[in-house]
Amino acid sequence: MNDHATAPNIGFLGFGEAARLLATDLVKSGYRGRLLGYSRRGAKAGPGDVAYEQAQAAGVQLTKTVAALAKGSDLILALTPGKAALPALKKILKHLRPEQLYVDASSNSAKAMEQAAALVGDKAKFVDAAILAPVDLQGLKSPFVASGAHAGEFRDRMTPHGLMIRVVGEAAGDASAMKLIRSAFTKSLAAILIESMEAARRRGILDVMTGDIAKTFSEIPFDKIIRRYISGTAVHCERRLHEMQDCLALLREMGSGDRSTRATVGTLRELIRMDMPAKFPKEPESIHPVLDAIIAARDRAA
Repeated sequence: MNDHATAPNIGFLGFGEAARLLATDLVKSGYRGRLLGYSRRGAKAGPGDVAYEQAQAAGVQLTKTVAALAKGSDLILALTPGKAALPALKKILKHLRPEQLYVDASSNSAKAMEQAAALVGDKAKFVDAAILAPVDLQGLKSPFVASGAHAGEFRDRMTPHGLMIRVVGEAAGDASAMKLIRSAFTKSLAAILIESMEAARRRGILDVMTGDIAKTFSEIPFDKIIRRYISGTAVHCERRLHEMQDCLALLREMGSGDRSTRATVGTLRELIRMDMPAKFPKEPESIHPVLDAIIAARDRAA
């Protein structure tokens, strides 16, 4: 599986926790390519320094310069903080080679990834990548999404060595956009859970409420839940608005948080203004027509 001839030499641009954990798991899996790392702290580290010892334990050779990192790498995996991603790229840019993969997996915006791809141009093969789970929990099994003209090459070169990579788009920025849009769901879900569970706790029904919600979401495949919630809301937004207004009144009566509920009331009112019940007298089998109708209405109003 980890043949020396096919294992690219990897250079970690930014050698923090994520890079260290990925490198550790690669070595444990028998990876036979060279692993290099560069960070400003690591460039100054020597035997006895924490950064040096951590790199040694992970099987990574720290380089003193970005030039050395680029020279010794077939694939550069940038794992810098988002605000440092473009400065780090500019620092290494002149040392890149046209045949080299430059995989930017920093936590950054889609626009920043588009800018990075434009900067790289034909100096290297740019890939926009995003990690969708904490590396400290899943290590090498942390799912990557990748986009751009060379995303398939990144997948094909690293999947045999244990990385979980899914190509999600042809344009740089698509992978980072997916991560951020995914966060719109996951972080908003956390917010509504906090709000609803606070109310349940205040009312003394927390355990019953958590059990009921868990049962509901475990009994139905989530792709069906997505269709049911989007298509069903288009049809029934007027009735659901009345229910959410009652919900909002209850939360206020209890002194409970209501920010997410207020946002839901606003969304339902907007769907009514868009005339969704008239456009969808019954639930469509797909969410596509509902979303297309919302997009068209919003674009007309812009």
